[in-house]
Amino acid sequence: MRKSPEHSFGRHDGALFNSLLGDGYAVNFVLENGFAPTTGALASAGSMFNRQAWAGLSSDWGQVRAGRQNSPLFIDEGRMDAFGAVTQASGLDNITTYGIRTSNTISYLTPSFHGLKGGVYVGLGNAGGLRGTGASYQFDVTYDQGPFSAFVAGQALRNTDGAPTDRTILSGVSYAIGKFTIYGAYTWAKWDELALDANTYGVSVGYTINPFNYLALGWAQLTDRTSAGNGARQFSVMYNHDVSRRTSFYAAASFLQNRGQASYTLAGAANAGLALAYPGAEARGVQIGLVHRF
Repeated sequence: MRKSPEHSFGRHDGALFNSLLGDGYAVNFVLENGFAPTTGALASAGSMFNRQAWAGLSSDWGQVRAGRQNSPLFIDEGRMDAFGAVTQASGLDNITTYGIRTSNTISYLTPSFHGLKGGVYVGLGNAGGLRGTGASYQFDVTYDQGPFSAFVAGQALRNTDGAPTDRTILSGVSYAIGKFTIYGAYTWAKWDELALDANTYGVSVGYTINPFNYLALGWAQLTDRTSAGNGARQFSVMYNHDVSRRTSFYAAASFLQNRGQASYTLAGAANAGLALAYPGAEARGVQIGLVHRF
């Protein structure tokens, strides 16, 4: 399975709730479900909380969680480029393969040590156990200090019982210089069931025009070493305008060029992307959106 975008047209995100226990301890939990706002139908039939559904305990020593959780790769991907991995403009989002969420997962997240944080995740699979379908091992390490940020995140996921483990590594750095922030990223994915062994590179620049306006330009390229001639590259531009503290408007334009039999689309993080006319076809797109944060 290729990393799938969030197909639901609407969603209800359960906020992070916590209950203080004293002595610095707190119980935390998140419940999230996706649904179609026009019909009320669940995004995943038969699953009330198809996004996250976990409970945890936190204190000064960090946090432990158990349940269905976002992958650390999904959480960190927005740090890889100037587009934040939320629109079709993010080429890295469109051409990177990994599992977005895992069920029956236990995780530990460290507190921050002078900007350095990390997390480890162990998924017990769809039916329990470390070798069955859905079993996973994941980690991430992030560092933020002044204008410099960096991260590396990894995932080993058994998508099919008896099949080889699928693996992905994501990494990125960024540096802020005045109104500019420069991003660089490298990812590697080896998914035998997709016959995929790909290296992906990305470079992008974000420019804060003023507190209300932001411009981003970027390029990403993938080379698949399992299929001669297969690959993809994308060029994008995005403009964002903050109408208020909670509401923003954005517009993006993207050009994605597939090579060989590659069939990547301008999927972004909230739509499946238009189907290609044929394998290896180019994709061009314009996206306009309004975001309101409740």
